[in-house]
Amino acid sequence: MRLTSRELMDRLGVPNVLTPYETYPFTVYDAAQGLTCSAEVRMGMEDNEIECEIQLVHDTPPAGKSSMELVIWFQLKHSGTTEWDAKDARMKGEPIDRTLYNWEEKCCNFFGAVVRFLKMDQIPDIDELIDDEFHSRERFGGGGAGGGKSPKIKPGQLLGMKKGGF
Repeated sequence: MRLTSRELMDRLGVPNVLTPYETYPFTVYDAAQGLTCSAEVRMGMEDNEIECEIQLVHDTPPAGKSSMELVIWFQLKHSGTTEWDAKDARMKGEPIDRTLYNWEEKCCNFFGAVVRFLKMDQIPDIDELIDDEFHSRERFGGGGAGGGKSPKIKPGQLLGMKKGGF
């Protein structure tokens, strides 16, 4: 994944390019669920590091769980040019599997999907979005038709000509 600052901010749902120490938060509270969903994009002390984070905070936590649940955290760094690369990520407290195809873009797409709901003042179904953004769009997954070798076509067949004559 190689994105310019503007492209990255667009994908994350942030309306402007952040400057050092700047933060852009999104928050929605649903009283009926007793749940707050917040997302935040933070620029580091220099303009070469960004952290993105989504949290759920429960008024009354589910049995055996903490009141605060970290949904996703990921870090992006400048690649030395004007482009950004994802460097580290955690989903629900566990490192994201680096063998997952295109995990960097999936993190950004997931974050942007959550932010779209928050901008509409809605708390999204996090598990559904995780499934949509990380698992349902595999380009190189199994199944599918096609593949194999290209058929061999003789030039004479293309012109409707038969063997040995015109």
